[in-house]
Amino acid sequence: MNTELSGVQEHVDAARVLEVEQALLRIPSSAFQEHAIADHLAERMEDIGLDVTMMDVVHPFDPTVTSRQPTGILRGSGEGPSLMLNGHMDPGVEMPGWSVDPYGAKFEDGWVWGMGAHDDKGGIAAAFCGLEAIIRSGTRLKGDVLLCPVIAHKLGGAGTRALLRSGVQADLCINMEHSNNTIANVCVGIVMARIRVEAPELFFRYSAEAKAQYWNPIEQLCEVIRRIGPSLDPIPQASWMNFIPHPELPGFPTHTFDTFHKEHYYQKNHTGLHSKQAELLLQFRTVPGQTLQSVRADVAALLEGIRRDHPAFNYSFEVPAKGTEEGWCQEPMACAADHDLVAALARGQELASGVQAVVGGWGRLGNVGDGNIIAAHGIPTVQYGPGDIRIYEEWPTADERVRLSDLVTAARAVAYATARLCG
Repeated sequence: MNTELSGVQEHVDAARVLEVEQALLRIPSSAFQEHAIADHLAERMEDIGLDVTMMDVVHPFDPTVTSRQPTGILRGSGEGPSLMLNGHMDPGVEMPGWSVDPYGAKFEDGWVWGMGAHDDKGGIAAAFCGLEAIIRSGTRLKGDVLLCPVIAHKLGGAGTRALLRSGVQADLCINMEHSNNTIANVCVGIVMARIRVEAPELFFRYSAEAKAQYWNPIEQLCEVIRRIGPSLDPIPQASWMNFIPHPELPGFPTHTFDTFHKEHYYQKNHTGLHSKQAELLLQFRTVPGQTLQSVRADVAALLEGIRRDHPAFNYSFEVPAKGTEEGWCQEPMACAADHDLVAALARGQELASGVQAVVGGWGRLGNVGDGNIIAAHGIPTVQYGPGDIRIYEEWPTADERVRLSDLVTAARAVAYATARLCG
């Protein structure tokens, strides 16, 4: 598909995109350590003419710790829909094995290297440069555009949750998560579950009556694991979980087992569990139509089925697991493929790249983003941005990198979509 850039897209400059991206990469910004990058972005947003406010955000688990995040608004005339451009400033876990300085922002052979190169500093750079292109073009918008670099995505979207709680709203949202520049209008959700089992402590001499009431806690949880199935395998339809498969999310719902704990009375206690107990923490990645209530009911039915077969099975469970309600509990996200938001971004992507846009779940398959949180507030949302974790053997990883050409394409796509939706 050979096309020409639209007027606003022509004002995205590759050298400028690279400079913005490299400046962000050179600022370390782990979760709740985003102060310096927040100040940097606030200054840049003011420089291009946005109205900027700064919000302090309290750590969800430690009220003595705070960070901050800026919101920049390009004011429209008030006659059109508003659009939020959301991306997180905190990168992932710094993994060992980097072959370059993770904060050096190396640029070589068309690739930009660094912590957060595409998760999500690349998305923020693209959104910033796309919005700057609209301003440079002299385009007057009818709707407001909110540029929202947020903190602590890696703590379950704490920054976006605080933003929404503060009353910040928009009619539409592009969540600038890495999607290989595909338009992810469908994404999985996430629910964490905790299962705890218990049994009397028996020594090697025991009565027949005591043995009849005994099932080793580790063996109890092994039966739970057996019935749920191997991590990352698709959960079969019409098995223990109720759902309707989504054509854009092949292989889902699925799950992974995250932690397994058992203490012994002769050894140092690391978890606070009684030695009679064992505990399993696992997560489910869900599809549209599944809810917190439906997952809870499915887990309850599974556990009751084990108890019917094994009367010594002694369990309790939490869905969502306590401590994960604010963060690791997010609804699946879906925006209609024919929605104006999807159409505008897809057209912008086509003009910027010269090829047909990809719409669907593929680019974010298995991932959740702050877009899930925003969509749950009734705001039509897509997840879109440069970079693809499938180029790596594992994720998170060392040597995170993104093509400059993909950053530029994303900036141009956002510029076009913003002008079309808010113009």
